[in-house]
Amino acid sequence: MGRKLVNSEFGKNVLTLMTGSTIAQIIPIALIPVLARLFSPEEFGAYAFYTSIITFLLVMSSGRYENAIALPKEDKHAVNILVLCFTIMICFVALLFLILFCFDGFIHDAINNQSIANWIWFIPISVFFASTYKIFTYWSNRKKRFKGTSISMLSETSARVGIQLTGGLEKYSVLSEKMNLIEFFKSIFNKSYKSPSGITELGVGTLIFSYALGFFVGTIFLLFPFLKKEKVLLKEVSWSEMKVQAKKYDNFPKITSFHALSDELKNIGLTSTILIAFNETILGFYSMTLRVLRAPLMVIGNSFSQVFYQKAAEMYAHEQNFIPLIYSTLKKMFLIAAPIFIILLLFGPTLFEFVLGEKWRIAGVYAQYLTPWLFLSFAISPILQVSAILNRQGEYFLFSLLHNVIILGSVLIGGFVFKDLTTGFLILSLLQIIFYFFIFRWVMRISKAACEEFE
Repeated sequence: MGRKLVNSEFGKNVLTLMTGSTIAQIIPIALIPVLARLFSPEEFGAYAFYTSIITFLLVMSSGRYENAIALPKEDKHAVNILVLCFTIMICFVALLFLILFCFDGFIHDAINNQSIANWIWFIPISVFFASTYKIFTYWSNRKKRFKGTSISMLSETSARVGIQLTGGLEKYSVLSEKMNLIEFFKSIFNKSYKSPSGITELGVGTLIFSYALGFFVGTIFLLFPFLKKEKVLLKEVSWSEMKVQAKKYDNFPKITSFHALSDELKNIGLTSTILIAFNETILGFYSMTLRVLRAPLMVIGNSFSQVFYQKAAEMYAHEQNFIPLIYSTLKKMFLIAAPIFIILLLFGPTLFEFVLGEKWRIAGVYAQYLTPWLFLSFAISPILQVSAILNRQGEYFLFSLLHNVIILGSVLIGGFVFKDLTTGFLILSLLQIIFYFFIFRWVMRISKAACEEFE
């Protein structure tokens, strides 16, 4: 299987993306033990709340039309979708600035978190760069520039982690006072070192600023190849053609956007529930758990997902049977991820304590309870994109609503009924096993029905 994976076009594209993704994720993974000793759980909690706001707004920023960039057969149609995305996004960002200008005081009070409220004017900027990065990533994948996408991921992560490390060191005046870096790092890994607690303006500001800067740097590496190779396609752009493509793929804003919106509402509901039922510290532990568990997901899962979507969309457009692609992708995902998640399931608390410090052991406990859910999510996520390719977003939206109810409901029960977050995570993982069994069967049913029409 390994030789087939490497020799096939699909496998080569996945490995190209994985190479960049792996290096891109090795950097933050390697620095997690350092960052966990420079920033407090409360600061990571505040950062998680801020990023949940941004990801919520990203759902609406370009009307979800970026998902349609890979679907047209001809580039002249795809480039109109690209420009449509930017037109919608620029209007959306301008609207955000207008809302902040008119309701600045009200929004400050509604957020009720001073560390985040001080950065609300940075929200539209973060949305602009994050959305631009996302749109150009879809275009890069359409053109099979997976190496370029890989480089952009590496640059985006490097810039983000670089800022976080710099700001984290400056929290302790290491750079301004020209302290000895080796001695400082020795001190924070000493058993007598007391991990930081509470929130500082510099700590939260560093994490938030790094989020936007990372997307800005990553976008540069996607923009230049487009300007060099496809700038001429912009001559094909017209308002009339943009309207045609907007109408043709209107299921993305009508259905897919609401689907993604419900996902982000779920994420905000999760962070808010943990914050209300417990505190910012527990939210920080939960945030770190996801940060560590999603590392292998981002390294491998995103690479498979992007290549699968491009390949499956291409095969469907040319009326080719893509069922074998689904099975092979699923098999590879299971085989690759199993060792990683089994180790986390068995040794989560010990690993977190050893790598991050004693204070973070509880995050390892959370990892044990969340592993079954995240493992299945990782393995099945690439093939769920079939719903968009087959224009079955409406049905998938109903599945996603059930999925979000399970997640949010489990945490609500754990937080407010049992007063124990781990109980909520246990309920969540058990229900997710059942959920993914049924959604896999649905994906296979609609895929087989679509491929039968080619015969």
